[in-house]
Amino acid sequence: MKTQVIIEKDSKKIISSDFSYGKNHDFKILKDSKIKFLPETTVLVDLGYQGIQKINHNVLIPKRKSKKNPLNKEEKQNNAK
Repeated sequence: MKTQVIIEKDSKKIISSDFSYGKNHDFKILKDSKIKFLPETTVLVDLGYQGIQKINHNVLIPKRKSKKNPLNKEEKQNNAK
């Protein structure tokens, strides 16, 4: 089972929760839940939500380090936001 929880950052209130059985992609669960974000809302997601940029242009997806390409200070600071 896979669970998705949408939380408002400042108040820490749960806005929505959804779940799925079996192998479902994170972004598919979001699309199926029919949650809409206002254009001025900043959305912080993980790499499983690639493609959300087509729906909302104000999206933060953290950079990942690799063995050969470690993150620099600026990328680490952006990930901490």
